[in-house]
Amino acid sequence: MGSTEQQIEEQLAQLQQKVGARHAEVLKHDVDDDQFAVEYARLANVTSKLVEFEKTIPERLAEPERRRSERIVTWSWRGQAAVGAVLIALVFVLDRSTWWLVLLVPHFAGTVAGCFQKVDAEQHRDRRFGAVGLHVVALLMALISLSVISRWFIIAAALGWMLVAGSSTDNTDADPKGARR
Repeated sequence: MGSTEQQIEEQLAQLQQKVGARHAEVLKHDVDDDQFAVEYARLANVTSKLVEFEKTIPERLAEPERRRSERIVTWSWRGQAAVGAVLIALVFVLDRSTWWLVLLVPHFAGTVAGCFQKVDAEQHRDRRFGAVGLHVVALLMALISLSVISRWFIIAAALGWMLVAGSSTDNTDADPKGARR
């Protein structure tokens, strides 16, 4: 059991003990007693804290994995932005046709824009998948622009960018699980 799960279980047990203690206090008093209302209000307060805490448990459990995904996504996009900048510089250093910039500048701009995406608890796995796919697309872009593989692979790079963009976009509004019936 990880430390996160252990901390959550300890906090949950503490809140449950507080609810139990407040319940015992409520049972000590008669309904007509003034102290009953006071203790009942305390019980309701502690119970609401327990309910609010229970609502946050899934997010708290997912937090370590989300942080890991955030590091992977951030450094993947930053690294590939650097690769894009190097590829643009190589166009000039290797005296290649400046037409390659038509392909490389949007690639560079896309990777720089991807550096600033947020990684939330619901979509962190999609963002991680997009970051891994980005490495494949960037490799294709490098091999194409350096004329190692055929220019026809530009089609594969474009399809790869569509997949990466699809996994990196915010689609919380389109989630069918959240739709009302």
